[in-house]
Amino acid sequence: MSRTYQELMASQEEAHRRFGQMLLNWRRRNGWTQYTAFEWAKEAGFEAISYGNLSVIEQGKAGDLRLKAFFQLAEVNRRLAERDFGAIRTPQLREKVENGAPICEESKGIAWDAPAFWSCYVGLIEVPESLRSAVAPTVSQRRATELCNRWKARLHEGVASHGLNPLQAMQELAEQAPADLRERFIKVLTGFGDYTPEELEALWSPDNKYEPEQWLQAWEENLSNQQGKGRSRGRRRKPE
Repeated sequence: MSRTYQELMASQEEAHRRFGQMLLNWRRRNGWTQYTAFEWAKEAGFEAISYGNLSVIEQGKAGDLRLKAFFQLAEVNRRLAERDFGAIRTPQLREKVENGAPICEESKGIAWDAPAFWSCYVGLIEVPESLRSAVAPTVSQRRATELCNRWKARLHEGVASHGLNPLQAMQELAEQAPADLRERFIKVLTGFGDYTPEELEALWSPDNKYEPEQWLQAWEENLSNQQGKGRSRGRRRKPE
């Protein structure tokens, strides 16, 4: 059955989104930042996709990519598959690159080339199953502590700005979390131990957000809705 232009465009947008998510998952599984491949190429003397372009692709907002981008991705993939790392001067960068794995055709174990990357981008072939699920970013304990402090600050801000009872507010926020995760969440909010990087990895959601971030957002939206209803009830009717 033939499809309309709108349906074709919608399928392309979804293919681009899946492709971007795949690159994001690939990079995170390798323990890379958006700069790793670019810095590797710069030191080893080959051409790789820029970190700015990579960021846009990962967000699924790149639109029609030039063919050059697929050859750049394929070159990184080939070098990983063949262990052709080149002359990398920076020890930390070399370690990251050497720990990387290529994207392969799963049934045959063949590394993707430029046509394969392009075919996935336009939706002709599927994302490998191993790269479909969301992968949490690698964070240090320092970064984990920063995230926890930010979430605590949002709780304090909500309590102050809405004039809430702190204990009641914390209980209502904790109720946004599943029952088996509430006690740990409360301990974090009250300062009895921050999440570890391993705990945060388990709390990464398919929406590419940490679950505590989503719980806070739901709680804040509830506060805003309640405040809006209160203002609405407090309005006087104009005389007719």
